[in-house]
Amino acid sequence: MSDTIRKVDYYYVVVADKPGEGAKVLSGLAAQGINLLAFSGFPSARKGQLDLVPEDSASFKLAAKTLKLKLSARKTAFLLQG
Repeated sequence: MSDTIRKVDYYYVVVADKPGEGAKVLSGLAAQGINLLAFSGFPSARKGQLDLVPEDSASFKLAAKTLKLKLSARKTAFLLQG
């Protein structure tokens, strides 16, 4: 299988720096049927930042609204698969 590189949308959400906060976001998105191509989480200014790369941005934004997640503006990244 050859490597592929493509441009993707990504968003981030800031959560409390407490155990289980990231899991709440991810399980909520999964329950809404959202498929993520990539995910990264790290501490940021006494909070946690979750970077989320959805397969379908429109569905992702609707699910985030339902879950009352405060998303960042859309950002662009490169996704390397292979």
